Amino acid sequence: MLGWIDIVYLIFAYLTLFISFMFLILFIKNRNTMQRVPKASNPPSVSILIPAYNEEKDIANTLKCVKRLNYPKDKLEVIVIDDGSRDSTYEIASKFRGVKVLKKQNQGKKAFTLNYGLKHAKGELVACMDADSMPQPNSLLHAVAYFTEHNVGAVTTSIFVRKPRNFLGLLQKMEYSMIVWTRKLLEYMESIYVTPGPLSIYRRNVLIEVGGFDEKNVTEDIEIAWRILKNGYKIRMSTKSIVYTKTPYKFGGWWRQRLRWNIGGLQTTGKYKSGLFRKSYGTLGTFVIPFFSISFVVSLLGFGIFFYLIANWLYTFINFSTVAYSAGVNPINHFELFYLPDIFTFFGIVILALSIIGVKIGMRTAKKDIKGVNGLVCLLIYISLYISIFPLILIHSLVRIARRHTAW
Repeated sequence: MLGWIDIVYLIFAYLTLFISFMFLILFIKNRNTMQRVPKASNPPSVSILIPAYNEEKDIANTLKCVKRLNYPKDKLEVIVIDDGSRDSTYEIASKFRGVKVLKKQNQGKKAFTLNYGLKHAKGELVACMDADSMPQPNSLLHAVAYFTEHNVGAVTTSIFVRKPRNFLGLLQKMEYSMIVWTRKLLEYMESIYVTPGPLSIYRRNVLIEVGGFDEKNVTEDIEIAWRILKNGYKIRMSTKSIVYTKTPYKFGGWWRQRLRWNIGGLQTTGKYKSGLFRKSYGTLGTFVIPFFSISFVVSLLGFGIFFYLIANWLYTFINFSTVAYSAGVNPINHFELFYLPDIFTFFGIVILALSIIGVKIGMRTAKKDIKGVNGLVCLLIYISLYISIFPLILIHSLVRIARRHTAW
């Protein structure tokens, strides 16, 4: 008879295998179209909104990249919104010709700044870009081409790590490449659930129709994507629109960033929980909300199983050692690390193999594969230690939400 830990493990294995096979099947079916860009002519006008708070170190490089965009200059409006910076962000941005610089009082969340900029935007499309982003010359042109499909409300881009500074940066490089790969695959299910800040483009009338960005959510880029899907619009992913972004190079900064992502994701899930499995919400209700929720469950189940196995092993070892010492026997000389493979071992090996295959395919598809010894070490640490930290961040996020500490 199966015990509770066996049942939990089987649920975890089933969900993990289902998600892994889903992405692999989607890739096999659509691998020849992932880099395809729609044909387009007569590019529409675009307003680029760049919210900035104390960005004096990066704003100049971002604006230089914007100036190098391969897009008709007469159809491009660039707006920097200085959110009450206490450094020289405003002065640096003001030196760039053709850039409109707005200044407002700091309100703590990027959504306020984006909504303020949206009121001043005149373009048919609105591109939102972080102040430390480095879009490549054709990134905007390729992304805008997807708006030839009339029901597309937003288009996101391929976001990669800019110049990894250490091993943590390499792990994030691998992670961001996987995100690019999986996000494109989710497009084929009409289920892209985030339009990230480094560069995402929206129809201005759609943003206005749905009420702009949510000023209560710490991850406005997740929430706005869900609202766009809920209102019946599609979201596309432009793999050839490449944007580089700065990422944390210290563990503390990395943890705080992921904590914010998790809190925002949980806030959004709570906001739209009533849409679970409701067809009236479109793919948001039938796939995105369940998928997002299952991801949280899988993360917590995986951590729970790992913690239980370690705790059980420690308990067995301590108990054995106590009895052995009381009998005058050295437990180290008699303790056997023997394990009999079973069906659970098989599932574990399959999950590990699929994880390795998925990461390698994702990296190569994104053309960001890390080769040599560094690549091998990075891969092993990524699928073991790096990913195993995520449930701890999720638990921290749940505690923060329970204590209503969601301010940033």
